[in-house]
Amino acid sequence: MKTFVKNIMLVVVFCISSVSAFADTITNLSVGILPTSLTYGNSFASASSGSTFWDDFIFTIPDGSANSVTSSINLGTILGLTDLRARLYTGSTHETGPVAPGTLMQAWGTTVNYSPTVSATTVVLNPLTLDAGTYTLQIRGAVAGLFGGSYAGVLNIAPPPEVSNTSPVPEPETYAMFLAGLGLMGFIARRKKSRQV
Repeated sequence: MKTFVKNIMLVVVFCISSVSAFADTITNLSVGILPTSLTYGNSFASASSGSTFWDDFIFTIPDGSANSVTSSINLGTILGLTDLRARLYTGSTHETGPVAPGTLMQAWGTTVNYSPTVSATTVVLNPLTLDAGTYTLQIRGAVAGLFGGSYAGVLNIAPPPEVSNTSPVPEPETYAMFLAGLGLMGFIARRKKSRQV
């Protein structure tokens, strides 16, 4: 009997820990030809209500720029998320606290709530220039709805602005204007010289 009770308790503890671990996901986003827009998101069932999640979306890019918008619709206590946040850091390690010094590209983004009852939460990461490498877009929040909640977003990645290493080549008209101006200056100088003699 004691063994049976211990096994039941072990199963209950395992189930509770698996429900809280269920919330964190790590997804690799495939970046194709730039510019591109990648969609991401997650849905949580009612069993996740009350749990905090830390979802990582990992992507690798050449030099470029990136920005992100994440949104969630909340229906009061029925369906929704609270404390929805987003941040961007270098590397692909899953962090649930402060990231390593020098790796944070943008801290937790700006959150906007539109209404207290039926609300939409939007988190914006402003555009920033990135070097070639691997980055993690991390979304964090808490499931607040009795029937769960969800969020969705878009990550926009653009190539760096074109940088030209060549100097501009003057048009033939530029040379013609230069020669005409030089000839006119020579003519004026010669005329002044002939008047002085």
